[in-house]
Amino acid sequence: MTETGIVIAMFFSFLFSLFLGTPLVYVLGGLSIIFGFLFWGDTNIIALFVRTTTKLATTTSYVCIPLFIIMGAALEKSGAAAELFESIHVIMGRIKGGLAIATVIICALMGAATGVIGASITIMGLMALPAMLKCGYSKTLASGVVMAGGSLGSLIPPSVILVVYAGLSQLSISKLFAGGMGSGLFLTFLYIIYIVVLCIIKPDVAPPITQEQRESYDKKELQKMFWSSFVPTISLIVAVLGSIMSGIATPNEASALGALGAFILAAFKKKFNMKMVMECSYNAIKTTSMVVWIILTASMFTSVFLGLGGGRVVTELIMNLGGGNRWLILAIILGIIALMGLFLDSTGTLMIGVPLFTPILYSLGFDPLWFGIIFAVMIQLDYLSPPFAYAIFYLRAVAPPEVTTKDMYYAIIPFMLVQALSIVIMCFFPQIIQVLPSMVK
Repeated sequence: MTETGIVIAMFFSFLFSLFLGTPLVYVLGGLSIIFGFLFWGDTNIIALFVRTTTKLATTTSYVCIPLFIIMGAALEKSGAAAELFESIHVIMGRIKGGLAIATVIICALMGAATGVIGASITIMGLMALPAMLKCGYSKTLASGVVMAGGSLGSLIPPSVILVVYAGLSQLSISKLFAGGMGSGLFLTFLYIIYIVVLCIIKPDVAPPITQEQRESYDKKELQKMFWSSFVPTISLIVAVLGSIMSGIATPNEASALGALGAFILAAFKKKFNMKMVMECSYNAIKTTSMVVWIILTASMFTSVFLGLGGGRVVTELIMNLGGGNRWLILAIILGIIALMGLFLDSTGTLMIGVPLFTPILYSLGFDPLWFGIIFAVMIQLDYLSPPFAYAIFYLRAVAPPEVTTKDMYYAIIPFMLVQALSIVIMCFFPQIIQVLPSMVK
């Protein structure tokens, strides 16, 4: 069978297996073994499995994943995240669209605290969505803000997506974190601009909180909330990210600092106990195990695919379609990544897309770090893209009954357009991504 025939066979076998409802990890692992056995033999495929497992087990950059998850889980279970939202909610709720703006800001901060999108959307779905609906916000704006803002965790450090990308591309995690911070803040700014403009055009979609709600908090309560809720949590986030970007600590060391700091914060709030530690550890083990299994099977699939000539076939196809124009080739690759996001989760898209596309773009002169962040933005877009929009699934599990799934699908459309606009702007102004990494030691 020719290389093209093998690629076509693997591609359609992959799609057919997914449409049957087979879990991704079994699809990737099973197809890699089947095609590796057919064209390489049993000895070579076993050797590939051993090499891939050994490499994964000895990649130290993945150590920070469970520790950052523990940090986020501890902040959630201690109530620090909820108190952080309440303090900003009271301050920002006094203006039109204030609760929506506060939700986006808190989501960005929670992305910095957890790095796990599912956790951010779930927490904000429980806290922010009912609060906005109670104040008379439109269901589409309220749910859209939670889903789009919650997805910022794929960009803002300590993003698990960026950790995995660093391990695949051999780029500096610190520089990727810095680039992710710049692009994440920029996208947060665009979300806020959209909310402000929408409130000017349609003031009724996001009214301010009532006078009664404003007067329920006196000045002393606001000061207490600020010093007991806002300052400790923000200080922990700044300490973790600052230590990484300044070069004082490695990501692994900073993640350990974050987990310890979150436990200390929980102790001050009298929420620290063995049950909490066990729950945080269980969340970390469950999420990390899922990520590691996908990394292992996707690495095997990609190795077999590239080894059987799939890389050359894909490269020739993309280069021919692009006609040698590097921006057109970039657009085609981003389109393919968007399509992959319809069927794969974020880790699967990374594990397959990075080895396939980065050599093409590097050869065309694109900055590796810049493309890494653009890739992460595309991953975030995939979280919102129907039909398999993970953000909708996360929010559906906790949303009030009056917010329907149809409302959520309508809600994500304007935010997807904002994300697409952000990619275009960052293509014309790459400094948005590159400024902070240039300052990292």
